[in-house]
Amino acid sequence: RIVQLSDTHGSWIDMPPVRLERIVAQVNALQPDIVVLTGDYIGGKLIDWPRIKLEQVLLPFGKLRAPLGIFAVPGNHDTVQWTRWVFAKTPVRFMTGQWVDVGPVTIGGADDFTNMAAILPETRATVAGAPTGKPLILIAHEPDFFKWLPPSVDLLICGHTHGGQIRLPLIGGLRIDAFIDRHLRGRFDEHGQTMVVSSGVGTSLIPVRIGVPPEIVEVTLVPRGYGRKSGTDR
Repeated sequence: RIVQLSDTHGSWIDMPPVRLERIVAQVNALQPDIVVLTGDYIGGKLIDWPRIKLEQVLLPFGKLRAPLGIFAVPGNHDTVQWTRWVFAKTPVRFMTGQWVDVGPVTIGGADDFTNMAAILPETRATVAGAPTGKPLILIAHEPDFFKWLPPSVDLLICGHTHGGQIRLPLIGGLRIDAFIDRHLRGRFDEHGQTMVVSSGVGTSLIPVRIGVPPEIVEVTLVPRGYGRKSGTDR
């Protein structure tokens, strides 16, 4: 069982450390085997004052508990160097261009998609170096990775979209691009692979959500061929 947190966007406005600590407690209460953090831990607000320190929004994740590990990747609002430095003070393993064998599955981590020219070759090399014979799960910030996902990856877990964040009746929400608009939130099974996109728990640009609730995502994996009952996919 994997629990995902995405797009916390820590700030004094709507995601102070005390709220992050409550969210961490909710995750621990689910008793996950693995926790994945898929980026955008800070920033993103048009007005964000007073500025919050990076340690204040990352150290609460140090209280997460999962027997097979807690893994994190950066988002487009994160500075990789400083995020890595702070996470090093916690049990969270910050992964960019790496994979780790956690027993029943292999977890790979991708850097943020902003520098596409460098990230795609790095991600392909990461996937190529992972062991075969067990499910390979890639964690990344943006759903865009799904367009170029190597066939050996079984599951991509990502965020970034906020599910649209604001979706009004009859009007809908803001359009981002054709691919993202079709993959705003939920589970997607395409070309023999699966992607899970979280709407995240925080907000970007403005501290408001309408029609798109925040979420903690739980992904339950079962052996291939185990079977499904209608309504049980999560």
